[in-house]
Amino acid sequence: MNQKEINIAIVANMSAGKSTFINAMFGDDILPSSSQATTDCPIYIYSDDKPNSNIAVIEFSDNKDTKVLNNESVKKDLKKYAKKDSLVDDDKYKAVEKIDLYWQFYRLINKKSNNDYFVIIDTPGPNNRDEYGEKHNSITKNIILNEADMLLYIFDYTQIDANLEVTQNNIWGWIEKRKKINKKFDVYFIINKIDKALDDNNKLPAVVNSKTEEEYLLNLQTNWFYHEQKAINKIKLMAEKIGFNSSCVFVTSSEYQKLNRMKKLSFKDKKKLCAFQEIFQEVFKDDWTNKFNEYIELSWI
Repeated sequence: MNQKEINIAIVANMSAGKSTFINAMFGDDILPSSSQATTDCPIYIYSDDKPNSNIAVIEFSDNKDTKVLNNESVKKDLKKYAKKDSLVDDDKYKAVEKIDLYWQFYRLINKKSNNDYFVIIDTPGPNNRDEYGEKHNSITKNIILNEADMLLYIFDYTQIDANLEVTQNNIWGWIEKRKKINKKFDVYFIINKIDKALDDNNKLPAVVNSKTEEEYLLNLQTNWFYHEQKAINKIKLMAEKIGFNSSCVFVTSSEYQKLNRMKKLSFKDKKKLCAFQEIFQEVFKDDWTNKFNEYIELSWI
């Protein structure tokens, strides 16, 4: 069977948690993640059900020989090859032009029986203001306009209002241009770091003015998803302005989704995850597991 290859590009401005989002798809820490812009080149990710296929193929722009990393080397060195040159010391990690990563996702796995073969493309953040900004801008623009069959556009919940502008040279503008060319072009909008909305919900008057713990938990449950829904509505309105009349907007917390999926956690990470889960236990009692998974998980990835 000849499978149709479908390129799904994951795009975001810097610090939106894009690499953490992809690591959550793996259920492991594979790509570099930081509050700074880290991804320097496009990474094409192939996830299938073939055994022993966990490798990375690294191509360079300075005539170095193509490098192939095996399973253990991927976990050890891939983060260095994927970073900006300014963030690594050894020249062998620099001048990377492209990475092909063959690594199994937690849930989204291509199988021989499927008609379609999904390729995930990790792109650099185009709003980087340092000396790499123009390069990152050009790479991501080209992928959106010419390579991607579908987009996952990741937002930082805490930066929603700063990312609601359309220009000719930003992600919204490129999406609008691509949509005009291809009416069937799909974008899934994903609001990341949604756990930060819990802090905003805690500041609502009804919650703040609670007189007892019981009243506090009841008011928190009553006002559950308040600021999350406000963020969703903002993205939907923006998407409608550029031609997406039935936009698909999802929320997640990639950090907690990743921790929830990882097989091994450090004591620090386990403590962090447990503290977050405790909020759901207190508010939703016996139904906390379902509410927790609904809140952080994107079940289709």
